[in-house]
Amino acid sequence: MRIALVHPYPWPEVRRGAERYLDDLARYLSGRGHEVEVITGTHGPGGVEITGEGVTVRRRPHILAHRGGRLGIGAVETFGARAVRPLRESRPDVVHGFTPSGALAGRLAGRPTVYSVLGHPHREQLPGPLIPRRLFQAAVRAATVTAVLSGTSADALRESLGRDALVLPPGVRLEEFPVREEPRRGPPVVLFSASLEDRRKRADLAVAMFGRVLAVHPEARLQLSGQGDPGWALADATPSVRAAVDIPGPGRPGEIPGRYRAATVTVLPAEHEAFGLALVESLASGTPVVATESGGMPEIAGNRAVGRVARADPESLAGAVLEAIVLAAGPETPRRCAREAIRWGWEETVGPAHEDLYRKMAGALLEAAR
Repeated sequence: MRIALVHPYPWPEVRRGAERYLDDLARYLSGRGHEVEVITGTHGPGGVEITGEGVTVRRRPHILAHRGGRLGIGAVETFGARAVRPLRESRPDVVHGFTPSGALAGRLAGRPTVYSVLGHPHREQLPGPLIPRRLFQAAVRAATVTAVLSGTSADALRESLGRDALVLPPGVRLEEFPVREEPRRGPPVVLFSASLEDRRKRADLAVAMFGRVLAVHPEARLQLSGQGDPGWALADATPSVRAAVDIPGPGRPGEIPGRYRAATVTVLPAEHEAFGLALVESLASGTPVVATESGGMPEIAGNRAVGRVARADPESLAGAVLEAIVLAAGPETPRRCAREAIRWGWEETVGPAHEDLYRKMAGALLEAAR
């Protein structure tokens, strides 16, 4: 099949979950022998074509949305206009858009299109400004298939827009997160692995709960691993908590798996998180996880053999982390975590689900053309 993936930002130029999803999907599909075209953005002076490892990357400059800030218009809202022409030229069997404008570009090019809603589409989380909201609504209506990252997000989309959606989560390349089979004993290391710039990830809540963990484990460490300055999250921390916090920076991609393996537990107290890729990466490494009740994270952390789910307050979160520290010391826990992660392995589960969807969509197109 010929499959086009449309997103305004590439990995690793931008290192977020959406860009990681895009890169992993392109690598999986090309490894399966499909022709993959990635249409993505660049801040350079013009479009450049780069071919490598079976993936063609067509880079188009972002449209500068002058005076668009107040209206919520930026590259995410305008990039689809850059994608229509190359999609019409290449005529892929399927287009997969990761923003509303990318999905609309696929439909304007006359191709079967998947639109993956990457956020949690709860009514409170829908875009506030009028134009981004209308684009989102139009993409959900126009896409051949609208996909979401979790069952909870499917429920939220049905409630907010009255539309059904296919649950199509991202995944983890398990071979890049090898399991450490030894139980986690000794001084606990609590890992927060997410953007420190995005306040919805709630690094401040991780810091707030950590004082309660220190009261039980005075030798514990909290590691804030991610891109950005966590000063805002540490603003109200006591001196004892500050002294127990490590800030290693985002690290190179190859360093991240080692951080999961060295941790005792990974905590993600994010708000309205549609999925929680860091939780799956941690499980693959053999490290149990703690998440809040928000969004789709309980679908990953809810199995008490490998994780805990807490309310979004310091006391509840700390209690869950303390339970997970005990869980991590169990001799069978690392292997149980790794087995659980197979549910989201690219080669094992997630990739075949994407392929099956694309085949059905391409087959329906051929059938309609007869």
